[in-house]
Amino acid sequence: MESISPWADLPQDLLRLVIAGLILPADCARFRAVCRSWRSVPSPHRLPWIVLPDGFLMRSQEGFRETISFPANESCIGTTDSWVATDLVNIDTCTTHTYYLHNIFTKTTVTLPELDKIIGNVSKLFKVRKVLMKSPPTGLVAVMTSSYSYPIILVQPGKGVWLPPKPQTAVLSRIIDIAFLEDKLYGITQAEDLISFRIAFDSDGLPTVTYIEPVVKHPVGDHENVSEESRNNGGDYIDDDGVRVEVLGDDQHNGDMNATIWYLVESRGKLLMVKRQLRVPVPHDSGFTCKVEVFEADTSSRTWLPVSGGLDGHSLFISRLFSKSVFACGDVKEDSIYFFDPAVEVFNMISNTATPPIVLTDFRASCLFTPGSF
Repeated sequence: MESISPWADLPQDLLRLVIAGLILPADCARFRAVCRSWRSVPSPHRLPWIVLPDGFLMRSQEGFRETISFPANESCIGTTDSWVATDLVNIDTCTTHTYYLHNIFTKTTVTLPELDKIIGNVSKLFKVRKVLMKSPPTGLVAVMTSSYSYPIILVQPGKGVWLPPKPQTAVLSRIIDIAFLEDKLYGITQAEDLISFRIAFDSDGLPTVTYIEPVVKHPVGDHENVSEESRNNGGDYIDDDGVRVEVLGDDQHNGDMNATIWYLVESRGKLLMVKRQLRVPVPHDSGFTCKVEVFEADTSSRTWLPVSGGLDGHSLFISRLFSKSVFACGDVKEDSIYFFDPAVEVFNMISNTATPPIVLTDFRASCLFTPGSF
């Protein structure tokens, strides 16, 4: 009778197949705990989990399936890598909010009492538009809100906050997306202007902004806000989330809409503006991507330069709550942009084509990368 090979002697090709079939990080940890040989197998490069406001979705061969749900009064307001920012709303008042950072893989939770003091009691119309974390859980947190008084908030957990001075809130309230690059925060406006925030910390670790500077002053196109009359008459308008909506009145597309969404993302030490156009047919339940343009910020000429010919082997993962650039390998297609709202689509920069949209149950989706996946 032939002897059975020890577990440690299993071939690496077979072990890679085994770990590729493990989806949950806890299972991958158990796999690595078997022996040194199994621990040396590299983690597979997987597509991220999808995060909806009420919980997580994970890809499987059958499609998407729910893995973890938030409590009924808690929702996702942003993600960074493996971290989730959530908003816990008091059920009785519906206007009292408590904010947290969670890492579901390490089971780490960080409270943000500094943020609770600023936007813990707000109206029902208030929105947190995006939360970015720089080196979580101890790094700086940037929050973009719908508040005219506090459009941008910087939080250093355990230390304090920076709030914009009143003379600057009018300009900053026009910012529709934000991204970190090195020691600065950047924001883009509806007019496609780029604004930088130079960030420093005092001796007590409190964040401060030493200078706010317009980096790109000249827009690519004319995207200024339009009048309420134009909106009511079915013309162009920009909604509360900074999405430009055009109602088509021609015979072929009567009642259909074109929606333009702008995203800001850091990629390979550069800032990219992704401009995406969606066609939304009647009855306006969902849409599909019909055009994508990518521009790179040129700080020397203070302009946006068109990006053509792909993304140099990288791919972008983008939603209004999240943005990340990764080197394409494994399950990730190179030179592609993965959109997660209002539907899941993959746009190829080389062929200028998009996969058929997969409509989710909520338009405000984000994504979460499992530890070691990138």
